[in-house]
Amino acid sequence: MKESTLATKVMIGILCVGVLIYLALYLLTGFQDNLVTAVAYQYQVNLGQEASGILIRQEQVLPSSGTYVDFVLSEGERAAAGDPVALIYSDSSALSTQQTIRTLSAEIDQLEYALSTGTQSVDITRLDQQVISSIVSLRALSASGDLSDLEDSTLNLRTMVFQRDYAYGDTDAASQIEQLIADKQAQLDTLNRSLSQVSQTVYAPVSGIFSGQTDGYESILTPDLVDSLTTGQLTELLEGGAAAPGTSIGKLITDSTWYFATLLPAGNEMHLTEGTQYTVSFSHDFYGDVPMTLERIEPGETQTLAVFSARSHLADTTLLRVQTVDIVTDTLDGIRIPRRALRVVTEDVEQEDGSVKQENTYGVFTVVGRQAEWQEVNVLYTGDTFYLVEPVDESASSRLRVGEEVILNTSDIFDGKVVR
Repeated sequence: MKESTLATKVMIGILCVGVLIYLALYLLTGFQDNLVTAVAYQYQVNLGQEASGILIRQEQVLPSSGTYVDFVLSEGERAAAGDPVALIYSDSSALSTQQTIRTLSAEIDQLEYALSTGTQSVDITRLDQQVISSIVSLRALSASGDLSDLEDSTLNLRTMVFQRDYAYGDTDAASQIEQLIADKQAQLDTLNRSLSQVSQTVYAPVSGIFSGQTDGYESILTPDLVDSLTTGQLTELLEGGAAAPGTSIGKLITDSTWYFATLLPAGNEMHLTEGTQYTVSFSHDFYGDVPMTLERIEPGETQTLAVFSARSHLADTTLLRVQTVDIVTDTLDGIRIPRRALRVVTEDVEQEDGSVKQENTYGVFTVVGRQAEWQEVNVLYTGDTFYLVEPVDESASSRLRVGEEVILNTSDIFDGKVVR
C-alpha cells in the first residue's frame, strides 16, 4: 500500500511538472508575436540617367546706381515694360522708412477690408475657428524661431479680431477701426513726404521675369549658343565657372523658352530622340518634374551633348544655373515590397537534351485570413531597400494585390501555415 502511494505521488509530481512546462511554453509563445509583416502598396519608379548641366536663358542685367535697394517685384514675378522693379535709396534710414511704408499700407488695406465686410456674409463660427488657428500658428512660429512671416501673421490676426467683434455687434469696433485707419494713414502720408526727395525708381526696360540674382553667365549663356555649343565648351563652363557679376540689382529673363544643356555618357545608350519630350527631374535647389523637349543630341566618343528646352516652370527656376538632374526616359508601375519579403524557390528542370537547368521562381507569402498564402510574382525593378513586382497572372483570383500584408519572416513559413 505504501509503495502504491509513493508511485502515485511520483506520477502526480511528474504530471504537474509537465503541465507547468506546457503552460509556461504556451504563455511564452502566446505573448510573443513572431509574425512580422508589411503592407504592399502601389509605387512608380522613374528610369533614366543622372546628369549635370547648365541652364541657358535670354537675360538682361539691370545695372545698379545705389547701395540700398528695395525690390518692388518678388523673385520670379513677371514685369511689363515700364513697370517699377526696385527703389534705390541714398542711405539705410530711407530704406527702413520704405519698409515701414509698405507695412503701414498693408495694415490699412487689412483694416479697410475688415470695415467693408462688416457683418455681411460673415460666418461667425468659421471666423472664430480662423482666429484660433491664427493664434496657434503664431505660437508655432514664435516657438520655432521663424520670424519671417510673424509680422504678416500678427496683422492678419488683428484684422480677424476686429472683424469678429464687428460681426458680434460691438458698436465700438467700427469706430475703433476707422480711427486706426485714420491714424495709420496720417503716419503713411508723413513718411511718403519725407521719402519723396531721396528715392529713385528703376523701371523695367522690357517685359520679362524678374530675378534678384546675377551670376556672370548672363552675357555668355544665351539661346544663340544652343546650336553651336560643343562638348568641350560645356565641360569648361561646368568646371570653370563664369566671371564675377558686376554691380546690379538683378535681371529680367526676356524669353519664355529656356534650355538645359547637359553631358551624358558616350554614345546614346538611353536612345534619346530629337524632338521627343522627356521629363527632367530637379531635386536640389528646386524640386519638381519639368517636361522638356530634346533639341540637340551630339554623341561623342567620351561624352554626349544633349540640349533640352522648356516653356514652363520659368518662374520656379530663375535662381538655378548649374544643376544635377535626372533625365527620365520611362516609368515603371508596380507593387512595392520590402526586400525581405521576396522569396526565391530554385528547382531543377530537365531540358530536352537531357541536361538539368536550375530555374528560379519568385514570390511572396501574404496573410489571408489566418494563414500564409504563396503568391508568385515577377520582379520589375530592384531598389536599395525594396523590390517593384507584379503578379505573374493578373487575372488570377489568388494573386498579390495592393494593400495586402506580405510576410517578412525568413524561416518556418510555408503555404497554408496558420500564422494568426
